[in-house]
Parts: sequence; C-alpha cells; structure tokens
Amino acid sequence: MQKILIVFLFLISNFYLSSCTSSLWLTKYDQKVNKLNEQINFLISDPSLHNAHIGIYIEALKDGRVLYARNPFKLMIPASNMKLFTTAAALIKLGPAFKFTTQITYTGSIKDSILYGNLLIKGSGDPSISGRFYGGDRLAVFKQWADSLKSRGIREIKGQIIGDARLFKAPKLAEGWNWDDESFWYAAKISALAYNDNCVDLAIFPDSLAGKTVQVRLFPEYSKVKIINKAITVDRPGQAELKISRLQGKNTIVIEGAMSVNADTVRESITVENVDQFFLDILAQTFEQQGIELSSGVRLLNEEETFPEDSLKMLFSFHSPPLSEIIKVINKRSHNFYTEQLLKTMGAVFKGEGSFEAGAAVVREFLNSIGVADEHFINVDGSGLSRKNFVAPIATATLLRYMYYHPDFQYYLNSLPAAGIDGTISDRMIGTRAQGRVHAKTGYVGHVRALSGYVNPEGKNPLLFVLMFNNYSVPTPKINLIQDKIAILLTEFSMTP
Repeated sequence: MQKILIVFLFLISNFYLSSCTSSLWLTKYDQKVNKLNEQINFLISDPSLHNAHIGIYIEALKDGRVLYARNPFKLMIPASNMKLFTTAAALIKLGPAFKFTTQITYTGSIKDSILYGNLLIKGSGDPSISGRFYGGDRLAVFKQWADSLKSRGIREIKGQIIGDARLFKAPKLAEGWNWDDESFWYAAKISALAYNDNCVDLAIFPDSLAGKTVQVRLFPEYSKVKIINKAITVDRPGQAELKISRLQGKNTIVIEGAMSVNADTVRESITVENVDQFFLDILAQTFEQQGIELSSGVRLLNEEETFPEDSLKMLFSFHSPPLSEIIKVINKRSHNFYTEQLLKTMGAVFKGEGSFEAGAAVVREFLNSIGVADEHFINVDGSGLSRKNFVAPIATATLLRYMYYHPDFQYYLNSLPAAGIDGTISDRMIGTRAQGRVHAKTGYVGHVRALSGYVNPEGKNPLLFVLMFNNYSVPTPKINLIQDKIAILLTEFSMTP
C-alpha cells in the first residue's frame, strides 16, 4: 500500500511539475509566435465582426514557418488583391522590359509634303498614352506623333486616319462589373486604342456668388461629350455636395448638387463611350492643332477589312514605358484600367485572343505552374473589380512566396504601396514601425477589404501576410484599423530578436 502511494504521489507531482514548467520547454521564438497569435485573435474577436468572413495567412519567409492561419483555404472575394496575380504573371511571362508598341504605317505615297493615302494606327492596348508619364500633358504623345510626321515631310493627309483596334475582342467591360460604376474612371472601357485612361477629366470650381451655376472645364476638349450642368454655388459648406455621373450608353455627363463659394476645385475623371473613336478624334484634333491638315476624317477598321502586305509602309513605332513602370501604376494606384489592358494583352500574346477570358487563362496557367490549385483561385478579370473573382488566402500566400524568391522580385516589390509613404496606403500606419517596412496591396469593393504583401522584405526576418475580410457590416475604416494593427504587430515581431 505504501509503494502504491509513493507511485501515485510521484505521478501527481510530475504532472504538476510538467504543467507549471511547460512554457519553459518552448523556445523564445515559440513564445513570440504564441503571443502574436493571441494578439491577432484578440483583434478579430470583436463582436461587431461576428458576421464577417475572415481569412488570414502569415508566414516567415526564411524558414517557411506558418505563424498564423485562419480559413486559409476558404474562397473569398479579393477585390484589388487580384492585381497581385495579374502583375506577377505579366512580370514573369512578358518580362520587366516589355513595352507596348503602337505601329504607325501608311498607304499610297508622300509627295510635296502631302500624304496621298491613308495613315494607319495599329493599337497594341498601350494604357500609357496620356499625361501620366509626360509631365501631365495629356496630348504629349499625339504631339510627338505630329512632330514625327512633319520630320518625315508630311504636313497634309489626303486620305483618312484609320484606327486598327482589332487586337482586343469584345466585350469592353468584364463579367460582373456593376452597371452603376460605368461612369467612373475605375470602370473605364478596355480597348486596343486607348487614350487618357479612356476618360475625360473635369475641373469644377465655384462662382464667387451664391446661387450661380458652377464652372466646368473639360480636358481634353471634346465636342462629342455633352455636359448638363445643374449644380449651383451656396454660402454654407454644409449644404454643398456634388454628384457627377454619365448617362448610361451616352457621352452625356450630368453635374448636380451644390458647391460652396469657398470650395477648392473638384477634379473628377469620367469614362467615355466609343473609346476607340475617342482616341482617333483627339488624335486628329491634335494633328490639326499642330499644323497637319486633314481632308478625309477618321474611321475604324472593321473586323474583315484587310490591306495587302505590300501596300503598308512603316513610318514609325511608339513604345510605352517598360512594364516595370506600368505595374507601379497598377499596384501603387490600384489602377483597374491599366490592369485590364495588361490582362487582354497577355491573352493576345500568349493565346492569340485579346479577351478577358484568354488573359484570365494565362494567369491561371501561370498560377498552376507555381503550385496554386484551381479550386483556390477563380478569376474573370485582372483588376478585381468583379465580384465573380474568388481567391483563397493560401493562393495569395503561394504567389507572394514564389515572387519573393524570383530574380525579378525587386520590380514586383517596387510596384507595391509602402505604408505611410506612397500608393493606396500612403496615409496608413504613419509614425509606426510599420511605416516604410510594410509593402502591401490593398483591395476594396463594397463590404470587402483586403491587405496582402510583405513585412521587412529586405530585413533579416521577412514575412508575407494575407488579410482578407468579406461580408462585414462595420464601417470600412474600422477594418482598415484592424488590418493596420495586425501589420504593425507583424513589423514588431519581425524586428524583435
């Protein structure tokens, strides 16, 4: 009996000893990981998020250790996190030096400064023909083309300016885009001949007297855009609210509401219909302003129309900035138009069809090649504007891991917004340790918020993270705050020995 009692007491004491000292068997790093998990769990356990779908995945890049995972295989709407996939596929498959090339050829002959024939513009989907890379001058590229014609002795065109926009296939809007977004720059139509992001820019400013109609300027000036201006100036700022939209299917912009007499200029970009025609009209308008006479107007090639090969003569080609610069616009500014132009271009280059479907297939095939399963990734566009895209956090993590170890990673990293510095998170995490150390892509559509990228990617303990919040009912700034706090925690984790 005494022997049994001794054994029993030994077992009891050993149990309590192991329980009390279990934490001593954990490494300091394990304890850090446990603490991080507790902190993240606390942040997302807010009762107001009980109806939200939350997907999180965090990994240490040096040793591949999973630091935190919640619903890593659950399909969720990624919003603009989709751009991470499109830009990565383009960077790997097209290369950072890739440039869009617009060819300018002619038929007929040139004699005595006159082109007796047609000028043909073959569109390549170049999204950069605007003022973005040219000091804000929206007409800079077309002016360059006019100078190139004049340097070749052409000051009059007796034939037509003909646009070839056939590289891209219909439709011009992707599946799942909301009809009520069509007015705004982030839902511009996609086209092989693209100018000024396929938008006109408005500058709206108040009259000095209350009760007067607000003033509106249009850039570029375009006679085919009609403006219905119903907005007036008011004395009290609290009464001031402008509403700007475009009538569906028409180039008619309606401005309604009120604007304070002391208000700053409001700037807005509104999409246009007939985008290929818009390109040609502004091109012709610019040529005439630059002293090149036109006699026969502009038109688009139809699908069946061809020119004999020996009838086309090369004048010059225009090249966009390199892809390494294009993807900065896409990821830092979250520019949908640039993304979709790139997606259709990949379809044209690798599938022989400049369509959303073909471009999306190129991205999927790239993802399959790096280990992303089909059931973890569904895409119908390149930008993430569609609610028919679905991505599991593990798919984003697989992509981020692959890109981190790829030779072109620096181009990819340079395209991502830096917290508190630039892009779509320039005003987030300012003054924290995360500022300048978190490089991540945002994503937003109604009730969807995502933030995914890298923490300290060039440090000793780099991390990748994926934060996806769907179906929340709280204000989006609250989700931003939670995501920022997690990113700050990850930065501190990464920097603490």
